[in-house]
Amino acid sequence: MNTFKYSLTALIASLALSATAKAETAPFELKISGPNVDVSKKLELSDVGEDKTKINFEFKDKNGKPYSFNLNYKALPKNRSYPTNLDITLKDGAGQKLGYLFFAINNVAFLKQMGEFGLIVDVDGTPFDLKFIFDANKKGNLKVANLGNERLVSDTLFPKKGFQMIRPMLLPETSKGVRSQTYALDSHPYEMNYTLIDNKKTGGVQFQYNLNKKQEGKIHLLERIYFNADSLETLRQGMFAGKYFDTKDGAFKLVFYPAMGQTAPPQK
Repeated sequence: MNTFKYSLTALIASLALSATAKAETAPFELKISGPNVDVSKKLELSDVGEDKTKINFEFKDKNGKPYSFNLNYKALPKNRSYPTNLDITLKDGAGQKLGYLFFAINNVAFLKQMGEFGLIVDVDGTPFDLKFIFDANKKGNLKVANLGNERLVSDTLFPKKGFQMIRPMLLPETSKGVRSQTYALDSHPYEMNYTLIDNKKTGGVQFQYNLNKKQEGKIHLLERIYFNADSLETLRQGMFAGKYFDTKDGAFKLVFYPAMGQTAPPQK
């Protein structure tokens, strides 16, 4: 009986140790930059169930205007495609939302696999770039030139006007190392754009989902969600929903997910 108790205790301890070993905590740098803002913080994020899954702080731009940053890494219901997600929100001093990003991931390890991702939001006519750097020198082996047959699916929603546009796209090569495709949001003065760019420094690519506004004959960036991919597998694991909050036209929602049948690299 004592032997059984000892064995059972040892088994429980072994399982606990195994579960602990699987959990990860990753250091990263958060940079919030723009013409009127320059914030840099060294932070850590742990897997769900650990103690470093929430980050909250306030900051000011160079003119003294206050803002707040919030990150919550949490588990999703079991019927969802991914087990966890990052909730990232930028607010002004009055508590009004300026930008939001829901990034669905498997675990913290995927953030290190991407190396960098971020959210650029228009704030009073100037861009705030929220960049998350988990590995600034992440090396990859993926070229834009080889992605001509890669289907990428966008879902752009403009709820105030009852507008939704879902587009599966094969991005044409617009210049060396760049693939890009743009669609107008019907007669509304907005457009969505997908862009893939070679990252010569790391050997991978950067994917961008851009929401632009047409004003005075020019194109103005309202929001960009971007992430780096070191491989085709990483590119196909990207799945997110971002929101841009316009003071006049309300919220826009930008959804990106892998195309059906493209959630794993082709077998060699």
